[in-house]
Amino acid sequence: MGAISDNRIKFNKPNLKAIENRINRGEFTKETYIYDADSHLAVRVRPGRSYIDSVFCMYARIRVRGEYKSRMYKRQIMKVGEARNAEITISELRQKVDSLFLEIQEGRDPQVIAQKEAAKQADNQVLIEARRSFKDMIYGTPVDESDECLPDGFIAERRSGQRYLVDIRNKCEVLLVDLLDLPLHSISPEQVKTVYLQKVGRGKTQLDCAMRILRSIWNWAQTKYDDSDLFIRNPVSRAMKQLGVNINRTNRCTGRLDDADFKPYLKSVLALREHDHTSAYRNGRDALLFMLFSGVRRTGTMTVRMEGIDLNRLVFNIIKKGGDQVELPLNTVTAAIVRNRQDYLPEDTEYLFPGMGGRGYYRDTKAVRDIVKNQTGISVTNHDLRRTYKSIGTELDINSVLVDELLSHAREGVDAHYIHPSMTRLRDASQKIADYMVKQAGFDLIDELTSRW
Repeated sequence: MGAISDNRIKFNKPNLKAIENRINRGEFTKETYIYDADSHLAVRVRPGRSYIDSVFCMYARIRVRGEYKSRMYKRQIMKVGEARNAEITISELRQKVDSLFLEIQEGRDPQVIAQKEAAKQADNQVLIEARRSFKDMIYGTPVDESDECLPDGFIAERRSGQRYLVDIRNKCEVLLVDLLDLPLHSISPEQVKTVYLQKVGRGKTQLDCAMRILRSIWNWAQTKYDDSDLFIRNPVSRAMKQLGVNINRTNRCTGRLDDADFKPYLKSVLALREHDHTSAYRNGRDALLFMLFSGVRRTGTMTVRMEGIDLNRLVFNIIKKGGDQVELPLNTVTAAIVRNRQDYLPEDTEYLFPGMGGRGYYRDTKAVRDIVKNQTGISVTNHDLRRTYKSIGTELDINSVLVDELLSHAREGVDAHYIHPSMTRLRDASQKIADYMVKQAGFDLIDELTSRW
């Protein structure tokens, strides 16, 4: 075959024909380069591929001008089959390789240039994104003229829960409407102060929440576009500092039911069915009891579906604050609430606490809480019931991991990865808390609840 060495030969028609026969017979069992003795041209051969699927390439060690060490370069020129179809000669292929060799040697590597250009275009695109309006930063870049948006905004990337989404829309589109169409990076402390002073009369609590949302979105953008140099200092933090206003939550609630409150409170809740015979008051009665004896949030309680309850296993499913589903245990009180409602509600009821006329789910307990407050003087919110549940769990020395699991609180660190309490242990903990509250009430709660609808 006129070989100068095993893998280095002079590329001409007879020798290339011999290489073709060897490749097509499958003589090469690993990736091999066959070099041209007169240039930096080579044929790359791979096992299981025919000659026309092999590749003409440049194979050379090159020291780029200005560098001290040479490096090996392997660059594809074209497939053998493509060269054959285009009737490209070996001489033309050698010229291509030699030209590429010289370009790389002079520091004009086409591949590197293409990569830099692609990176530049990507940087330009990032810069365009970084200059988006406050509104587009929230919801994502709009797609054409439709209402759809790309998943490149704060909401999509943070995967915010439904409650937070409602807060974002209500606060931003009402209280921060004057800033929505401005590029987020251009919003200044002066503009933030102006909005705050104009809108604070509508309610400081709601406006503080809106400012916290704006601050969070700005911080998210700063992290996302940290190479753009557009986001330097958060305008909300600067504006609030200049105004001397603290928008952080400092008034943590401490409301809960004390031991002496259980009897009058529970008696009043059970008596709601005497106040009015509509389903709303029965919903309110059972919702308050369910929240108190399960520790579940209001939204999680209201959206419990009948299909998510298994009385044989004594478990039920809720949607957590972040949107994930979690399975929790039923204790004797919450199981009695479920059985009582299943006995009296229509069979096709979707939710444990259905809305008026069976449509949707029951929304709020404010009306029934006001009745209880007027009758007993005990004023507790929905979340106070949840706070009572956790406080009692702590006072009874129940393991904090069990209590957090029952409340669907997020846990972090190694414990969150390795510690997953069994449903039996969770049910025992829940039952212990329920038994304590029933004992403090001093009467048979389940009997009075289930004696009549």
